[in-house]
Amino acid sequence: MRKINTNNIMIFLLIITGIYLILGLILNINITNTIFMTGIILLFLVLILIHGWKTLGLRELLVFFFIAYSISLIYEYTDGLGFGGLVNCRSYYSDILGPKFFRKVPYMIPLIWSMFLYCAFSMTNIIFNRINTTHKSKDVITPQWLFKIFGMGIVSGLIMTSWDLINDPVMVKMGAWSWSYSGSYYGIPLWNFEVWIEISAIIFILFSIYLCKIKKNQIYIGGDQQSSYTLFIVLIYLALLLIFIIYAIYEEVIYVIPWAASTMGLFSTITIIRFYLVKSKTNRIRR
Repeated sequence: MRKINTNNIMIFLLIITGIYLILGLILNINITNTIFMTGIILLFLVLILIHGWKTLGLRELLVFFFIAYSISLIYEYTDGLGFGGLVNCRSYYSDILGPKFFRKVPYMIPLIWSMFLYCAFSMTNIIFNRINTTHKSKDVITPQWLFKIFGMGIVSGLIMTSWDLINDPVMVKMGAWSWSYSGSYYGIPLWNFEVWIEISAIIFILFSIYLCKIKKNQIYIGGDQQSSYTLFIVLIYLALLLIFIIYAIYEEVIYVIPWAASTMGLFSTITIIRFYLVKSKTNRIRR
């Protein structure tokens, strides 16, 4: 029996996602349409599950999603563990994103967080050369290691927050949610972006500690060959940017595009360059 090539499946699914979105635009279906958005999320979810299964393994991927979903849900439900109340800054979700956890946070929101936090986690590991060729890890939790992981967590948070520079204004314009007051970033409170960095960093740190405790690494697709398919995660990240650029134009909030495009483009470029620099160095050492 011929072995299924999961790399080709990822490419196929990304193409299907593009066709699905184009059909949505042709049929004038809003991205906040519950059924349409569910389709987008499922397509991206399958892509990320395949990538995560190949680089982390199924058990570790499930642990990542459990940590990411739980923490992001808690933060969303408690308005940043109460900080939202302290600065009089709360978000209110409409009903267009589907059923809600205790009538406040749509179940879909933490899932979206988890999916794209995986992108940020993987890109950060590539940038800092923490993806390896084998799962076995020799990392030990020391003060120096924790300091490094903390810094990487902040970078992961910045990668995630770059997307919210376009995500939040577009979704607010579409009526997916609103804020208790109009902030200085095109109506979005700056406190919101601090929370994005904080949540992302905490999840990155906790999951990194978990991997260290079980002595496991995230690995390259292809193992020793360090397949470029590992960078597929960057394509997902950029596809997300492209989707929101289209809807930013559609909703006439094009002024947010340069901010998101420049920051997300920068992180994507750094990830790609870093990947090939490390791969080139590894190949020279082997020779």
